[in-house]
Amino acid sequence: MGRPVGVTILAILDFIGAAFCLLGGIGMILGGGFIATMMSQQGGQGSAGAAGFFAGLGAVAGVFIIIMGGVGALVGFGLWKLKGWARIVSIVLAGIGGAFQLLGLLGTLAHFNLFAVVWSLFWIAVDALIIWYLLKPEVKAAFQSPQIRAASA
Repeated sequence: MGRPVGVTILAILDFIGAAFCLLGGIGMILGGGFIATMMSQQGGQGSAGAAGFFAGLGAVAGVFIIIMGGVGALVGFGLWKLKGWARIVSIVLAGIGGAFQLLGLLGTLAHFNLFAVVWSLFWIAVDALIIWYLLKPEVKAAFQSPQIRAASA
């Protein structure tokens, strides 16, 4: 049994997301330093402290985003190689993403914005679709080791 097309698509999307996280993390690190430099050149009272804060914030956020990109690349590689742990991690991450989207939807409904409601519903549907797809029996079977597949056939 080969790799299902949907799993291939999810793995490629994980790789693309990891590349964007790497670029975004580097941009945050450089951007925080750039903002700090601009603030320190302006002078004024408290500018040194604020500059240090923005430089540190950019570095911390950038490193966090790079780490998340590494996790995405690792999960993508696991999906590509049909590793069972990658399937489980993908299901968990989609569930967490859907939960956060639901919270965002509640916040959006408090200050109604039609575009934001549609956007949140779209991503909730995407997360639900990913979970549904990865729980399908034929997809689950693709992630089993060859010995287990042969024994169950």
